[in-house]
Amino acid sequence: MDYFDVDLMPSSHISDLIKLRGKVDEARARAAHERTRRFENFDQRRSIYAALRHVKSRSVHLGEPRPEYGHCTNAVAVVGRRSTTQGLFLDRRSFLISYDVTNDPEDRYLAAVLGAVIPVCGGINLEYYFSTVDNERYGCGTKLPHNISGLLGVMNGYQGDLRTGLPLQTVEIHEPVRILFVVESTPDRLIKVVHANPLLKEFVENRWIRLSIIRPDDGAIQIYRGNGSWEDLIGDEEPLPIASSSRDYYFGKRDHLPVARINANHLMSA
Repeated sequence: MDYFDVDLMPSSHISDLIKLRGKVDEARARAAHERTRRFENFDQRRSIYAALRHVKSRSVHLGEPRPEYGHCTNAVAVVGRRSTTQGLFLDRRSFLISYDVTNDPEDRYLAAVLGAVIPVCGGINLEYYFSTVDNERYGCGTKLPHNISGLLGVMNGYQGDLRTGLPLQTVEIHEPVRILFVVESTPDRLIKVVHANPLLKEFVENRWIRLSIIRPDDGAIQIYRGNGSWEDLIGDEEPLPIASSSRDYYFGKRDHLPVARINANHLMSA
């Protein structure tokens, strides 16, 4: 994190800045520790600040083929009020897009938000999807023999055509699924916004993405099945695992984890 014009800050606010930096650094360290559970060469028993130093060093290590997994494992995009996902452990698999349906009676903000996030998040997901299902054809194989060519792309060694897609090291832990968009809205309002934008309509009606809604009035979930058809999500609600903290839940695990509810008052059983 870089802070600009700190020298211009009034002395009365310096203590506030110090507190802010401390909180931000702690958040960075906790996020880094959560990422390191995917890295085989980091001991999760080390502190969160050791994890932060580890991810910073590997990000600039020229010999590190896996500096960061980026958007690897992405599977969901939740468009709604952040209270909708508050307290949930989503295993870094979800894009969280803030949108308040109660302040958007004409759906103008929804159209603007979806016009950006569906092509971007959907495109990211498809890039990882195809690079995973056939890495040699749609991805670019292992990055170890790659050379940067003309600042345009990479090729294998000094010969061959430019490679497309993502390298093997980027997608080796990815699960190839079409991204699920969960939007806080109603079926009629959402599909009207989607069909008014040709690009969004192409993504949705061609099933490049999956689409569902959370009704803002009662929290019911409906799934879009195409051609204007919606299906209620029915059945018993599966109880979520509960953990006292994210670290307690992911500690010692490297595979994908299901959604969990974080409750600081809960003590995990041994």
